[in-house]
Amino acid sequence: MAASGSFRLDGKVAVITGASRNIGAAISRAFAEAGADLLLVARGEERLIRFAQQLRAETGQRVETLVADVTDPAAAHAVSERIDTRFAAVDILVNNAYAAGNPGAPVVDTTDEEWDHALDANLLAPVRLYRALVPTLERRGGSIINVVSGSGFLPTPGGAAYGVSKAALWMLTRYLAVEAAPRVRVNALCPGIVSPDGEPEHDVQRRLLPLVPMGRLGRPEEMTGAALYLASDLSSYTTGEVIFVNGGRPW
Repeated sequence: MAASGSFRLDGKVAVITGASRNIGAAISRAFAEAGADLLLVARGEERLIRFAQQLRAETGQRVETLVADVTDPAAAHAVSERIDTRFAAVDILVNNAYAAGNPGAPVVDTTDEEWDHALDANLLAPVRLYRALVPTLERRGGSIINVVSGSGFLPTPGGAAYGVSKAALWMLTRYLAVEAAPRVRVNALCPGIVSPDGEPEHDVQRRLLPLVPMGRLGRPEEMTGAALYLASDLSSYTTGEVIFVNGGRPW
């Protein structure tokens, strides 16, 4: 697969989880504007349907939706079935949906149920989607983008379940990059702390702001350039890598 010299995604089909808000919505919009057709997956039906209608009207791309909770083992089969019936193939999978665990809680106060939920959403859901979609990804030569977190590279106080599960997702990225090559590339995108306008929305973000050399937080749309690169043929020789988009914050 030769690099095209373009961030265009014409003729490609992308599945994006957690697609109806924040980073997931920004990536969905960027992919549609670059020419991709989409299957958007999220739990909230009303927001998802409204967002899909906007994208269709603004971009003219085909945008399908699936209301599903990725922690449900049946969700991966539902995604695969929807791809088979509506698109016949998929080229890009973005694992963006996540669970935060129990923010602010130390390890000793994090329950088994909270660990299970974080691991289900942040690790096992991407595994199930990979198993369900890899046959069609291999046929056309695909790209998987796992959205990880700085909390998975260095500890963030009160973020153990989330951080550990995201660290596992990063290691899964590296394993799959080896196992899925050469037909499927698997990479990670690591956003910084993101808010709609790049300004802190609560005390946790305000405490972290001095750590960001850029002097502000990121905006969802600022994550899309790296996602477009990893999804496009420009990254045809890039696999098993992570791109940090965090304003220079040292994790």
